Amino acid sequence: MLRRPVLVIALAACSAPAAPPAKPVLPSADVDPDGPHRAAVAAQIQPFLDAEVLSGVVIGLYDAGKREIYGFGAGPGGKPPTGATLFEIGSVTKVYTGLLLADAVQRREITLDAPVADLLPPGITVPTKDKAAITLKHLMLHSSGLPRLPPSLNAPKPDPYAGYGEEQLYQDLLATELVTPPGTKIVYSNYGAGLLGFALGRKHGGGYASALQERVLTPLGLRDTYLGFPAGAPRAEGTNEDLQPMVPWTFDALAGAGALVSNTRDQLALIDAELDAVAGSKLPLRAPMRLTQEAQLDEVGANAGLGWVIDREGRYWHNGGTGGFHAFVGFDPKARRGIVILAATSTSLVDHLANSLYKLLENESPPPVTFPTPEQLAPLVGSYDFSGTKLLISAVGKRLYIEGPGEPKHRLLPLSETEFFLESLQAVVVFQKDGDQVARIVFAIGDHTLTAARLP
Repeated sequence: MLRRPVLVIALAACSAPAAPPAKPVLPSADVDPDGPHRAAVAAQIQPFLDAEVLSGVVIGLYDAGKREIYGFGAGPGGKPPTGATLFEIGSVTKVYTGLLLADAVQRREITLDAPVADLLPPGITVPTKDKAAITLKHLMLHSSGLPRLPPSLNAPKPDPYAGYGEEQLYQDLLATELVTPPGTKIVYSNYGAGLLGFALGRKHGGGYASALQERVLTPLGLRDTYLGFPAGAPRAEGTNEDLQPMVPWTFDALAGAGALVSNTRDQLALIDAELDAVAGSKLPLRAPMRLTQEAQLDEVGANAGLGWVIDREGRYWHNGGTGGFHAFVGFDPKARRGIVILAATSTSLVDHLANSLYKLLENESPPPVTFPTPEQLAPLVGSYDFSGTKLLISAVGKRLYIEGPGEPKHRLLPLSETEFFLESLQAVVVFQKDGDQVARIVFAIGDHTLTAARLP
């Protein structure tokens, strides 16, 4: 994930700020061991812990004003994490950046169609294409044409955004060539979202952190949401997909893309406010929230708001991943229900829990996921030929790995007995059989399919 070695490069080539002062440690009484969905949620989570897919996770459930919080696995002090435990929430930060944008629009300080160049110092060059300028709306909807990352951040490192400041951002804007004309195609861009947060901070006058605190966090009463981990606060230790410890991520100029850390209590409070906005409330930030919830794309079915993704069922959600964490926050305005998943492992597999958790709130009993046992992994072990490159599949206990010549192993996360997920490439890896024997590996990367035949 943080290093893109030979194997990942080969497969991909075939496919198209300082923390605030410490706060007192809060009590963990909000984790109710006898809550109404405790057993059902535990049944969904336990397979992830047993298969060593997750190190620790907190689940928050919201049902028409009622809130439940359950923690599992490893947390601070070796105990399960609680509703007070802080996690990096990564790109869920974009929901907050969208709310900051909507609030400025509601105050008539800016418009969605304002060029971002208008919010930057005179003389700063912002790239254009086909004479089209990048607007604030383009940045929020990932349709600016900016690549995923600035040119100078393409070299992977454990803390990828650390030390990336204002001057480096200006230099990258000068050096960037847009992938597509603004407004013509959606290409997910942390570069664009970070630039938006930076520009909004300049418009406010105190920077992104100050603007977010004054305009969003304080009005919503979110006292445990920060840019970076405060010293002494109860926090989870982030791990990668192989459950190895990872350093926290730090942000400067691109904070609006993914800098926030938070806990389950604050994210449930956000859901409560969002649903209050749906109901027409006039409390602080409810009008900007309604603006962020408006569908912005001329499409039928799935859509996007200003920071929110809208699925085909009309549910709002956003996820986020960093080197050591993964988060999911979503709500259903029709059913007045919401889900929070904060995991101390950087695996997007936890997103699949959301549908099961919604079903639990609907009084259904979805079957928990089943992961392969060490005995079921054994037949997959061996050597495979990928276009002349020898790939080695090995198993260590409950974990399956893939590696190429001269590079480290990469964990293959289980989806089923024969299907796995390569997190660093966002690829599904399928072991196919001829009769009773595994004959090949098929890599599904986006719309592309690649095959590696098993060697004798």
